[in-house]
Amino acid sequence: MNNFIKSLGRVSQMSNIVTNNFARKMSSTTVRQSLWTNASRLVQLQRNGARNAHSSVEKELHQFLDNEIKTEEQTSDKRALPSTFEGFKVLFNVAEVELVKETLDDETITVKFNINHSVQEEEIEGSEKISLRSKPDFEVDIIRGNVTLGFNCSYASGFDGAELEEANDDVFHIDELTVYKNNFPENNYALSGDTLDADLYDLLMSFLADKGVTSEFVEKLSDLSTQYEQSVYINFLNDLKKFF
Repeated sequence: MNNFIKSLGRVSQMSNIVTNNFARKMSSTTVRQSLWTNASRLVQLQRNGARNAHSSVEKELHQFLDNEIKTEEQTSDKRALPSTFEGFKVLFNVAEVELVKETLDDETITVKFNINHSVQEEEIEGSEKISLRSKPDFEVDIIRGNVTLGFNCSYASGFDGAELEEANDDVFHIDELTVYKNNFPENNYALSGDTLDADLYDLLMSFLADKGVTSEFVEKLSDLSTQYEQSVYINFLNDLKKFF
């Protein structure tokens, strides 16, 4: 009888231990589930907050771009871009522009420029306003057969788009001169315009003028570049707005 009672006591103790262990496990599992649920909710809230902040910035960008596009369209040149310019055929290719003219002497003259990074600010005389003008560096190639005489040119620092004060004012400078056959080789020799003999430099400028590349031509070239650059800029802003 005593042994039976002792056995019942052991069983009761074991039952209590199992019950307590089960309760601890249930309690631990509940706590872990609660922590995991709260952590998941916190992560989701953080994600939602970041998404909302991201959306807010994008809305501001979209609104700014919309206003900028309207302003540019109001001030843009409404004339259609020309297919010919001063006797040259004009080819527009995104940021690049090429003018081509063939002469009666089986000679081809090309003028090439890129509108990227070509816009400069100019003060409007008698006003506090600032105007923007495109003054890209440009290349002039005179091609005879398979031989090319190439000029790299740039606008004079004092050129602001106003009428020339004197007939002999140069709107542009010769920066570099080169001669090559067929395609331009990377190791070809090029002569800096700064080191050209003064008389040779003047003769080369007169040669370019005979080919139609005069100061007046280059001045109008800046007008064409300015008109085209603004149209490309507006398209760029529209693409940028679509992204947001």
